[in-house]
Amino acid sequence: MVPTLRLVSALAGVSAMTASRALGSQGRIAEDTRQRILAIADKIGYRPDPELRKLMQHLRKRRQSTFQSVICAVTTRSTASKEPYCEAVAAGAKRQAEQRGYGFMLLRLAPDPAAWSGVQRILHSRGVQAVLLLPQLQPVDLTRLLDWSKFSAVAATSSIVAPSLHRVVPHHFANALLLCRELSALGHRRIGLVIGREHDLRVNHLFTAAVTWHGLNEAREFVPPLVYADPIGSEIRPWFSRTRPDVIVATEDAVALACAQALRLKAPRSVAFACTSIARLGKGEGSPVPGIDERPDQIGAAAVDLLTNMVEKRVQGVPAATTVTLISGRWCHSGANRGGR
Repeated sequence: MVPTLRLVSALAGVSAMTASRALGSQGRIAEDTRQRILAIADKIGYRPDPELRKLMQHLRKRRQSTFQSVICAVTTRSTASKEPYCEAVAAGAKRQAEQRGYGFMLLRLAPDPAAWSGVQRILHSRGVQAVLLLPQLQPVDLTRLLDWSKFSAVAATSSIVAPSLHRVVPHHFANALLLCRELSALGHRRIGLVIGREHDLRVNHLFTAAVTWHGLNEAREFVPPLVYADPIGSEIRPWFSRTRPDVIVATEDAVALACAQALRLKAPRSVAFACTSIARLGKGEGSPVPGIDERPDQIGAAAVDLLTNMVEKRVQGVPAATTVTLISGRWCHSGANRGGR
């Protein structure tokens, strides 16, 4: 028999469209199905006609609708906050949305819920079908923002108190444990975590849990973490005098600097510093201390993948049971050009 696409699809027990997508590495197809179709095509000697494929792509472009679904990314952070992590999540989300054929807009909300009354009308007027919740200025309840049953929605942050949505966030526990192990490998014996109370609550105590577990089970000596009330005040000096860490782990560069100033240290000479999340700065610049790159651009892209799948399947509203996708970070010793918070 002449090897044709129809024969491949018949032998594989799939539609001709599925077989075509598998052979062209296009679309979302289960990997085992893709491999089975490729094996059958190879066995019977089928090879796609590149000229036919170009013709089909041309025809699809001509039939493509001019309507473009829009994803709206929402945050209460203003442009003045200059928060690199949030901006990196938004940039990764925008790139992925455009690659998948979606429009993308960024909406910066006023922190006061009284100013949210016209938001839903604005989104409908701009063709928004999907809402991506970015990191917020502080933990916030967005229940009153929208009629959530009208939208597909995903959170790329843990700072949303409500509604309870599917989330894509950093793997905080694994990242903090990786940080501790890398610092131990560098010869540090006493690893002391310093974290704000609000930040500790926002990440569900996962940084303190990882550092404590490492200190009790893997480290040479255990240093109890300092969970302080914002801003860093008189608590840090008694803690430092009592515990004498040889490296202080802060949540970001600004906190590390505040610790050094409060302790009157000339970091990193007197004591080493590291960050659970290193800041993404300008080209050629980087965090002044080592730490974890939480890959915020990948978090934004993964959130958009989840969100567009929901749109295409017409999944809207607050889910009965939520899922959490965890993105693993990576250790950056130099701290150059990586990370977020």
